[in-house]
Amino acid sequence: MNLLPKTEKEILKKGFKSRFIIMLLFLIATSFFIGFIMLLPSYLLTSGYFFGTTPGNNYSKKEDEDSIKKILNLPTEIDSKLKIFQSNIDNVSVADSFNKIIEHLPLGVTLNSVSFSRNQTDKEKKGVAILISGMASNRDSLVLFSTNLKDSNSLSSVEVPVSSLTRDRNLPFSMNIFIEN
Repeated sequence: MNLLPKTEKEILKKGFKSRFIIMLLFLIATSFFIGFIMLLPSYLLTSGYFFGTTPGNNYSKKEDEDSIKKILNLPTEIDSKLKIFQSNIDNVSVADSFNKIIEHLPLGVTLNSVSFSRNQTDKEKKGVAILISGMASNRDSLVLFSTNLKDSNSLSSVEVPVSSLTRDRNLPFSMNIFIEN
């Protein structure tokens, strides 16, 4: 049994509602404040990142200058490497030798490695020995590649080991090629 008059009951209900609304708003404000504090580091990091890449920043200019210097030094670096690559060996250049082999490369044959040896002898002939290895998709493409190399007049001898022809598909192979000086 409730002994309070009706007006007192309504005042208590209004007080309860107002305290409930105040506590709800306080919890919402607290959660927004905590969310703001938790998002603040990421905001500072992203604004620092974007500020670091603006054109007015000296740090980005330093990186740009370094990358420009690297790009501008590429031709001299490539030239020095090409001079080493195209060094002549008794009028037979390395690049020409590789080009002669790659000209005869059919579809389905990929080269994995090329080894180049200077001043080698084969059947009392002096020249350049080249060992190539790779993968052929099938036996026919490997046989076509070896016959193309044998038929070319620029290569003295081409030797394909029989063990390279053991499988029908995905054949790993190695060939010995000799170019006479």
